[in-house]
Amino acid sequence: MDDFSFQERIARDIAARQIARKILGVGEGASQQELKHAWRKACKEHHPDHNPGDGDANRRLAAINCAYRLLACGEPCDMILQDERAETADPGDEKYNLRSAWGYFLWWRDEYFG
Repeated sequence: MDDFSFQERIARDIAARQIARKILGVGEGASQQELKHAWRKACKEHHPDHNPGDGDANRRLAAINCAYRLLACGEPCDMILQDERAETADPGDEKYNLRSAWGYFLWWRDEYFG
């Protein structure tokens, strides 16, 4: 068992799914077929064989595979969150502070109850 509380696990799962959708370029309600199509397209574009000399190609391909497994199969992958921390935060995070449980509640309230 990990050291995260229930709220932290939920927050990490939501954040990972948002990042995975961004990696694959799909919307929140993407079907299995759309996920597979986006995964294949991304793999083809970022595969190391198609990008010789690009040192990050292997890492990007691993992130693409990780994102697909998370969204299509529900397999958790911490690699997505680790890679995202190195990049800038989502602009929506400034409005709601999605790193806190209260921020997620406010986002949920506005998302579903306007």
